[in-house]
Amino acid sequence: MKNGKQKNNILHISRTMDIGGAERIVYQLATDLKDEFDQVHVASTGGLWEEKLAENGIQHHRILDVDSKQPATVLKILASLSKIIKENEITLVHTHHRMAAFYIRLLQMRHPKLIHVYTAHNVFKDKLPLYKFAIGKAHVIAVGDAVNKNLKADVGIKETAVIYNGVRMQENRDQVAEISETPGVKVGCVARLSEQKGLTYLIEAMSLVTNPSVSLFIVGDGELRNDLINQTKELALEKRIHFLGYRSDVVECINSFDFLVSSSLYEGLALNVIEAFMNEKTMVATDIPGINEIVNASNGIIVPVKDPKAMAQAIEQLAEDPERRAFLAAQAKKDYESKYSYSIFLDNYRHFYQSMRKGSK
Repeated sequence: MKNGKQKNNILHISRTMDIGGAERIVYQLATDLKDEFDQVHVASTGGLWEEKLAENGIQHHRILDVDSKQPATVLKILASLSKIIKENEITLVHTHHRMAAFYIRLLQMRHPKLIHVYTAHNVFKDKLPLYKFAIGKAHVIAVGDAVNKNLKADVGIKETAVIYNGVRMQENRDQVAEISETPGVKVGCVARLSEQKGLTYLIEAMSLVTNPSVSLFIVGDGELRNDLINQTKELALEKRIHFLGYRSDVVECINSFDFLVSSSLYEGLALNVIEAFMNEKTMVATDIPGINEIVNASNGIIVPVKDPKAMAQAIEQLAEDPERRAFLAAQAKKDYESKYSYSIFLDNYRHFYQSMRKGSK
């Protein structure tokens, strides 16, 4: 709720506003909770979400890459952020990258009344002393249980809150013709084409799937696109693996799949799993923190990470058992509604922001 006497302006800082789970969370918080603030600002290197922010009346400030290690860049970023905070009378900064948190920790010396909220979107095992310094005076949020454990056990943060990620999507039953009209069993994967997502293992798994009716559709884009396409060609899988690129109709794509798969090597809290469950689809997913707290034997199949053979076997099991798919999918929908729904996500963040303001008075 806006405060008529005291300024109540928020600045979100992300590395980019391009394709990615954290960037999507920033967009959702900035647009769907803007009624909590007088002004909402976002700072990043820019990207796909930038235009949508503008459409929602959110001012985006282009800054240099907060992950840069160049001394000159570091100084420029400090100056840019300090200027944005001062000129826009920012009262609360919400960082979504640990280096962004580092900059705000330094800038709190110049802006001592600044409230700092940090959301940890991933598990980190490196540079822990720097990480602890960066978020040592922040109000820290973890996106899931695995991230929370990492913050407490590895980083040494005593007080944290857990707010599970939620995804805003228009629920409908429409499908994508190029997927739905493909004969056989259609397996979907919604992921950024990066090393983190383990897609080389998924493609290798598809080479081990003996059922010729199983096709894989990969929704997403990223730096490994060409490498993954080449791997597909080398394994002679061009007719069974389809790269759909970045899509704005993700819900319709998910509706068109019989089930989905996630081959990630590590996650904070996997948005692609939440998307699948929201649309009543089950999953084959890797047994890693950030996924195994969502996917279990009652709503999907968990397989060891980096194990193409186990993934291939799980894909074949679901492909050949539509009754089991339906049973697991129904439970997946129930689990989504009880824990990961978008309304729960927004309410939790709304209450968190409100508690920050009350505590600062």
